[in-house]
Amino acid sequence: MIAFRYTKTDGAEYLSHLDLLRHIDRTLRRAGVEVKYSEGFNKHPRIFMANPLALGVKSVAEYCTVDCDFTGDFKKVFNTFSPDGIKCLSYKIVEKNAEYAESIKACTYFAKGITPFDANEVLQKDGIIITDLRGRCVDIRPRIYSLEEADGGIKFTLGCGTNNLRPDLFCSFLQSVYGGGVTEIIKTDCAGDNLF
Repeated sequence: MIAFRYTKTDGAEYLSHLDLLRHIDRTLRRAGVEVKYSEGFNKHPRIFMANPLALGVKSVAEYCTVDCDFTGDFKKVFNTFSPDGIKCLSYKIVEKNAEYAESIKACTYFAKGITPFDANEVLQKDGIIITDLRGRCVDIRPRIYSLEEADGGIKFTLGCGTNNLRPDLFCSFLQSVYGGGVTEIIKTDCAGDNLF
């Protein structure tokens, strides 16, 4: 099996999670990497991706595991046949599925366009109630791990997996309180098990 870190930029940030899976599958086929298939009536390629990223959010920290016996230079072969925006940054051979959808616990992002504000004011709140995309009122404060101004924007770390907070919803909350308009959100790093 091969676990790899890849980008989702240059227009690829507008691909849905399912379309991204199809692009990776097609890239591997074009590259000659033979992916193993599941058993059963509806066979599908054994490609295991991390949690979906919100549409329009760029990333240089996406993770995926592919069940294959490929022994060549995976990064070189993948990048030769991959579309713009989906590029392998690094890879490693693993014994079993890294299960990134479960093992990644937090993600760090950088966003531009929100009016400058005091990050400590947000971090000192006991609770922050917002309405999520399903219309439920939720307290997002326990899901905000860090927040700071950096390089003309904001850098923040949010929960992922069972404690997930979408970066676009968090930025919408900040815009509603402090003003501005987000021009870009990019995932820069992840924290969890089996990462590299």
